Amino acid sequence: MSQAQSKVKELVVSGTTGSAQALVPVPAKVPTAAEVKARVEAQVKSALDEAIARMQQERAEPEGWWNLFAIGPIQLIGIPNPLLPHSVVKVGETAFVVTILFLNPFLIIPPGTTPADILSNFALPYEVQYQTGNLTTWSLGQANMNVVHNGFNLIPGVFTYVDVLAFTANTPGLYEMNISARILGAAPPFVNAPQFAGFARAVVDIDSDLFLQPPPGLQFEVPIRFQIYP
Repeated sequence: MSQAQSKVKELVVSGTTGSAQALVPVPAKVPTAAEVKARVEAQVKSALDEAIARMQQERAEPEGWWNLFAIGPIQLIGIPNPLLPHSVVKVGETAFVVTILFLNPFLIIPPGTTPADILSNFALPYEVQYQTGNLTTWSLGQANMNVVHNGFNLIPGVFTYVDVLAFTANTPGLYEMNISARILGAAPPFVNAPQFAGFARAVVDIDSDLFLQPPPGLQFEVPIRFQIYP
């Protein structure tokens, strides 16, 4: 039994006599992709608000019009427990990969606007693509790891967008995942809008290893790697 399956919460129930109490194990609820998205969106909004305040004080500016960040795989024991990094997933378990599309509100473009304002005000459509391979067999990964999420549009005044891929592990092996995104423009009805394509160069490592490992943070120029075991 895996860690996610073995974790239970204990519910204290009064006995029939009113004096004895029994500990009844209740299996934790497996979260949905929507619940994971809501959790990450709240964390991202808090981080962005803090960054905006800090940037205004320090006058520092990240470069570029937009960026793409990846987190995962992660698993939740249940709501409201924390997001847990799980680079080793058991067959039959569900894991999540989170992608954050970030529009830059810090870079000032004459006469005083920002890339975030320009891109979001166009309300451009965008899509996120997950591309995964099984390194053990040098073959394409599971179908539920190779998907395109589309049908979304940027929203005026909104600078971060969270997308969640949920997959159930079914084929053992060592996997590598790359994530790309496209902001679609320069086509009717967005004939004057810029268009962009790119891939996630930064993976957020939330896994804190105990010995001789760097602390959690951003890893650059590396794909997401994880293992599925029987």
